Amino acid sequence: MKNLLIAAMLCAPAFAADTAAPAKAADAAAPAAKADAPSKTDDPAAAPVKGDAASAKAAEASAKADEAKPEAAPKAEAPKAPANPIGPDDEWAFAKAAGEDQTPAIQKASIAELALFARRRPDAAQAPDALLLLADLRQKNGDWQRALADLLHVIAEYPESQAFLRAKSDYLALVDRRASRRNRPALSALPALIEAKDRADRLSQAWQALADRAPDAIYEPAVREIEDFVVRFPNHPDADKLLMSLARLHAANDEPAASLLAWRKLLALCPESPLRARAEKSIGDLYADALRDPRSAIAAYQDLVAHYPQSLEVQEALERSAKLFEEKLRQYDLSVEQLERVVKMFPKSPASLRAFKSIARLQRDRLDKSDDAIRTLQRLSAMHGGQEGVDALLLAASIAHRDLKDNGRQAALLHQVADDYATAKEAAQALYDAAGVWEDAGNTVKAIEIYKEVATKFPSERLAKKASDRVAKLSAAKS
Repeated sequence: MKNLLIAAMLCAPAFAADTAAPAKAADAAAPAAKADAPSKTDDPAAAPVKGDAASAKAAEASAKADEAKPEAAPKAEAPKAPANPIGPDDEWAFAKAAGEDQTPAIQKASIAELALFARRRPDAAQAPDALLLLADLRQKNGDWQRALADLLHVIAEYPESQAFLRAKSDYLALVDRRASRRNRPALSALPALIEAKDRADRLSQAWQALADRAPDAIYEPAVREIEDFVVRFPNHPDADKLLMSLARLHAANDEPAASLLAWRKLLALCPESPLRARAEKSIGDLYADALRDPRSAIAAYQDLVAHYPQSLEVQEALERSAKLFEEKLRQYDLSVEQLERVVKMFPKSPASLRAFKSIARLQRDRLDKSDDAIRTLQRLSAMHGGQEGVDALLLAASIAHRDLKDNGRQAALLHQVADDYATAKEAAQALYDAAGVWEDAGNTVKAIEIYKEVATKFPSERLAKKASDRVAKLSAAKS
């Protein structure tokens, strides 16, 4: 058996050589055969006849056509996948080495690399360590606010990591060392407010709480963190809340245009948000105050009233519209119109009480409509009653006397105080004054009638005796 295997091994090359030999022989024989073949010019039998001229021309044309054909372009090769794709370990090794380099300039330059790694690899095991190193380098280079944001990011996103405890300690120490006395309590309390289970929810809580409690503490880093969050979690349910936080950050840092755009973005991208009414109200406020554009402010307020008539913001929107019409545009009739809407939409409320008073003031002081002002004050009294109603009727009586010189109307309004508010401390005096108005007007009969009413309605009041004395004196003079 062993001899057979050896024989086979020895025979295998020889067999391969033998099978290749005929092909080589054929190749060698081909030139010889071509050389031995007689040429067409030498062979009389091969000379062309007359009928073969057309065939020769056709063959020549075909050859030229073949020469004119372009060569086929080589097929493009598909790009090859890298043999060893770069992973987070390689990136982290590079960024970490750069950040820990002893040359200050290299450390400073590495900040961008560490920030890129943290953004590109948030799920990597090294991400919290990258943020810690980043915070250290930023502090060394004087950017404590962004360092604070990095540490808060670690606290919010990586509570289970080994970096968490150090991040929290560094955060509190940095707040104590660099934050203003006004912002220090709010910033120190932020870590305790982050309690959601999901990492995205925790990050959202952190930036919302920061914007709500200390919006001017670390403005630019907070804006960047919120923008990064929206890119990273585009479909998060807190998108509208974060846009509201962004608007608050801009407004608190004297960037009203940026704040307005954040609110507009909420309206554009969050059609079902419960914050839409607040967004329209805030847009109106920004136009009215920081941007000094009363017409655009009124337009925003009117959009709010039209779109969300049941919202809590409507009342203030109407009041602010009225104020802008009065103070900025000097369009007093339109101001009254807005205030009347407040009265209609919010009856028997503090807002309607304020509206009534403002309407009466505008009618008297700006529109020269004292008669209308009196009627407005009577409406106020009828709707609100109480001390406000008493004061309104007394003011109306004063307007009738001072502006209209109408003694009869003045006396009637004073009499109304005693009729509508008999238990009020002003009732007896108002009725006595009504009698005095008639007396001064020379209507003794009417004066005696009302003085008697004072004595009858308010027998225990000191004015009862005084009224009786006036009755006796006027009656004697009459007789």
